[in-house]
Amino acid sequence: MKKFYMILAVIAALTFNAQAQIESTINVGDWDGASAYNGSYFDMAPTNFYLAHTGAQMIYTPDLLTDMDGKQNVKITGLKFKFYSETFEEIVRNFKVYLQETDATEFAKNENGIKQFFEFGEPLAESQIDIDMLEYYGEDYVLEFPVDFSFTPGKSLLVTIVFDAEDDDNCTTGSDYAPFYTSGVTGKAMVYTNNNSSFLEYAQSSNWPNSTASLGCGTNVDLPLTEITYTYEEGHPDYYLVGTFNDWSQAADGDRIEFVEDKATTEFEANTEFKLITPNADGDWTWYGGEDANGVGYFLITPELMGGVLQLTDGANFRIEESGTYDFTLVWSRDNVPGLMVEKVGPNAINTVGVDNKADNAYYNLMGVKFNSVPSFPGIYIHNGKKIIVK
Repeated sequence: MKKFYMILAVIAALTFNAQAQIESTINVGDWDGASAYNGSYFDMAPTNFYLAHTGAQMIYTPDLLTDMDGKQNVKITGLKFKFYSETFEEIVRNFKVYLQETDATEFAKNENGIKQFFEFGEPLAESQIDIDMLEYYGEDYVLEFPVDFSFTPGKSLLVTIVFDAEDDDNCTTGSDYAPFYTSGVTGKAMVYTNNNSSFLEYAQSSNWPNSTASLGCGTNVDLPLTEITYTYEEGHPDYYLVGTFNDWSQAADGDRIEFVEDKATTEFEANTEFKLITPNADGDWTWYGGEDANGVGYFLITPELMGGVLQLTDGANFRIEESGTYDFTLVWSRDNVPGLMVEKVGPNAINTVGVDNKADNAYYNLMGVKFNSVPSFPGIYIHNGKKIIVK
């Protein structure tokens, strides 16, 4: 039966992944209830369509991004901005988007008190938008920019967006178009507006990075209403092995065996019993064992079950039948639920993949539990050496 159960192990591994990848959003401002900007139609972020060339820099400070706190491997995947249109123009713009993280929470000033733009590098996204505003007359329009940017929670996010018209006359009429803004978040955006030269040309000039009204720069601009889409990997709690090998000790030093990067290796004597423990929110411990299907008081990890993913429950102790060195691996489901894989290290380890020639017409779940007829519970089963799905 060893070969048969190795097939179970392969199928079980396919149903799990290392960590759960989660997608989430942060709305900076009230996405559904925000007001359209009613100030100067030049000083708008991330752009206005009244002039052929604009550039904007926006600082999203840590207090606006607290939903990311404590999350691992955060990647920003998209930015959205919402506008209101009462124009009939067709707008064509080439755009470039730059993202970077910074410790700054506001724009710096030079010795004369003039605000300064941030330096920026290579664009993460660039393309062209072509919007027939007549289709959205009297409606909201959302500009969306897909990006791929690794971000460290606790930092500020600096966004730079540049818009350039190929035709300097491709502009709307004032008051016909306005972005939505975040009420009360002022001075976290700066803009550049010009009908003849681009923000990128300005960034290469001797005037850079100083912003002045004579250059068409707005320095006290309201942060635009923004939706930030991001992904992250949900963090896993610490897990340890404790059992008869250490008198069930939870002592912090030495006795309990810690999983490091979801793995632990140790030598066990024959018939060693153990459980997995993890700290809970109450400062106590949660204990995990296996199902005691036979009512013998423990879950026996036989050689046939090695390499399969064992479900963790609050049930009986796990028991290792044979002495030897064992690798223990936490395997995480798509719902971020751990299972346990146990593999023996050494010459007696099972390393052959195949299928038993003896088919007994029974059904086996991924734990190796046998069913003499079609199981009533949905799931993946092995029947006569083939994987089937019971719904």
